[in-house]
Amino acid sequence: MSAIKVAKLLGLIALLAIGLAAVGVGAGLGNLESHLSSASDSRGMLPATKLTALPHHTISDGTSAIRVRLSGAPASFSPRPTFAPAVAGTWAIRGDSEIFTPASTLDPCATYTLTIPAASTALSHSPLGVSRTVNVSVECPTVRGLQQILARLDYLPYESHSTERTRALQGTAAYTTHESRAHLARRVAAIDAFDPTSERPHARIGDAPPLEYGQLDETTKGALTVFQSNHELEPTGEPDKGTWTALLTAAEKHERDPSPYTFVTVSESIPETLEVHKGSHTVLTTPANTGVAGAETAQGIFPIFSRFTSTTMTGTNPDGSKYSDPGVPWVNYFNGGDAVHGFPRGSYGTPQSNGCVELPIETAHTVYGMLQIGDIVEVS
Repeated sequence: MSAIKVAKLLGLIALLAIGLAAVGVGAGLGNLESHLSSASDSRGMLPATKLTALPHHTISDGTSAIRVRLSGAPASFSPRPTFAPAVAGTWAIRGDSEIFTPASTLDPCATYTLTIPAASTALSHSPLGVSRTVNVSVECPTVRGLQQILARLDYLPYESHSTERTRALQGTAAYTTHESRAHLARRVAAIDAFDPTSERPHARIGDAPPLEYGQLDETTKGALTVFQSNHELEPTGEPDKGTWTALLTAAEKHERDPSPYTFVTVSESIPETLEVHKGSHTVLTTPANTGVAGAETAQGIFPIFSRFTSTTMTGTNPDGSKYSDPGVPWVNYFNGGDAVHGFPRGSYGTPQSNGCVELPIETAHTVYGMLQIGDIVEVS
């Protein structure tokens, strides 16, 4: 073979080697790219992540866990869902689900937006691709729950009772920091609010106003009104979102009623009397006048709903004539136009009023300073 032919053959071999090397490098780069790309690379071989279960739109217990289930086990790099407003708590992966456990609770009567990011990815899947949102509304607790937390905070003259669930939680050693202890206190109160015991509370003071467990009765309305007044909320005696938030915050901070439980009893037995009770003590007893025949003072349990240091009282006498009394002092309205107030009379202890509970003026001044909106007046 001539030298020229040998040179040509060697050239062809070199070109073939260069081509094979280029193919090898290209394949290597392709493999590297496939490793670096996401699960949703151009080959399209992985199924898209799907959401197979989402939380209900209405949640009856704000302390319960929230679950988002994917079409496979969530990848470690997959971003976690988020709440708006933000909620303290932790997300954990269990099987094919992401589980959120609140540090304390989702607020009662509140609505949250749960967002599942578009980049959420299950193992062996491509990402979800489009973010999803779910509006979650938390129910308001029952009246039993309200009564339990009011009793816990000493606004009701009854002992609160915790469920086995909260007793077990209080025994855990997981809550060690100040922040975690606050979360624990809030969580315990929330559990007893959302899932209260069926055990009827027992009075912690003698002659306490009666309590209808599970009913928004006058005793409960009065206690709630006192709480609302103490926390600069509108004293409606009705539990709303703002009131529930304040109740749980008070439980978290261990802010109990700063005053002893206070209530008034009025006896229509002759001689008629009024007594002011603070806790288990009767701190004032005085003769009083209730309504005459035809304008009797109604018997029952009534929260004080309005107070005036002085006001004009108008109305109709039993004989049909009208009256207008300006400057009536130290007035505590408890039932329509009936009030505990001062009024000058020659004597006290017998029916003389048009339905109000009349006291000597100086005594009425003292009683006025002992009471507040929401305190119970019990007439019997």
